[in-house]
Amino acid sequence: MRSLLISTALLALPAYAQDTKVLFLGNSYTAVNDLPNTLRELALSLGDTVEVGMSAPGGYALEDHLGYAPSLAAIASRPWDYVVMQEQSQWGALIVEGATTTASAAVLLCNAIEANYECTYPVFYMTWGHENGDAFSCPTFPSVCTYTGMQQNLRQGYLQVANYNNGYVSPVGEAWKQVRATHPLIDLYQPDGSHPTVEGTYLAACVFYCTLFQQDCINATFTSTLQPDTAAILRQIASSTVLDSVTTWNLDVANGTNAIWSLLEFTSNSYTLFHPGQGTHYWEVSDGDTSTSAQPTFVFPADGWYTITHIYTDPCGNTDTLISPPFEVYFTGVHEAGTTFPYHVQQTGAGTLEVTGCTGRERLALFDQQGRMLVNERIGGSTAQVACPSGLLFWTVTDGNGMVMKGKVVVR
Repeated sequence: MRSLLISTALLALPAYAQDTKVLFLGNSYTAVNDLPNTLRELALSLGDTVEVGMSAPGGYALEDHLGYAPSLAAIASRPWDYVVMQEQSQWGALIVEGATTTASAAVLLCNAIEANYECTYPVFYMTWGHENGDAFSCPTFPSVCTYTGMQQNLRQGYLQVANYNNGYVSPVGEAWKQVRATHPLIDLYQPDGSHPTVEGTYLAACVFYCTLFQQDCINATFTSTLQPDTAAILRQIASSTVLDSVTTWNLDVANGTNAIWSLLEFTSNSYTLFHPGQGTHYWEVSDGDTSTSAQPTFVFPADGWYTITHIYTDPCGNTDTLISPPFEVYFTGVHEAGTTFPYHVQQTGAGTLEVTGCTGRERLALFDQQGRMLVNERIGGSTAQVACPSGLLFWTVTDGNGMVMKGKVVVR
């Protein structure tokens, strides 16, 4: 699948044409027929200026972009309005089977995107099922043996990843399905039954326009190399697929600004907190202590119960407020029942971790040193035993209010 290598390129417009900036991270499904520039020309014919960038080596999966310097450089090259992520075509259909690294790779890519520019929206490029299903994966995963089954898996998988990351879905695969059903003479596939023809790429560009601008593309005058009547059909189907189901594709989801912080360090009478936001911070402890740092340390003067309020305003002007649930600070080693914070994660046996201090509303995630998610499960009580591999692991515990505590542990 990696025999075709498309070089990384930033396809920039002149300096005056920078209204909407879109970066595509994908593979040959993105590069063939130049989807980014097709979108750019389509938008221009509708009076909208789009600057596009692309990193799309052949056969790449999302996890490959995490270690691919040109992709990381492209992300960091400017404050993108949108970054589009396209999974390898077969892997995208196996997300729901739990057989790929898509979920963890998407989280790490979204983290890199947000670290570059907090106002960037992540967009997940829902691709299409192979013309006759995935014969290679079929023996192991019967759900992808047919086009219909593969397309259903792609829909569910991309929605799952987008929901988790507060991202948009660009439902190219669903529009593709409609064209197959209603206009079978429009051939969207190349002879390999996988890659898009010019018609397929034009349809994808139309879907992306409707997704990003949240308006139809029916009146576009750019038709690529297609007959005008064919292009008009594709524009109509793309417009109705996206705009008739805005909530389905997460297009009503606001950018993921939040005031949720991480607990970096703690002692019996102090907490050091962290929020990665590039905007402005205001923290206030219930005893009156305040801070405007992104990484404040609060020292508690006496035993007792406290709350922490964090008000965060991102560079786009969006504001979120988080007030922690009450937590107890104690110096004597004796504390009241019901203390829920902080948590403790420690090894209790070979390949086993114990998590304590929970309320039954937390979620534990474990990552290896490469950032791959190994465990992601709900904790149903005050204490949980979790099986895990050996080695240095990084953990996060997220409570029911979205607050996160992080740490690391060596499992032998």
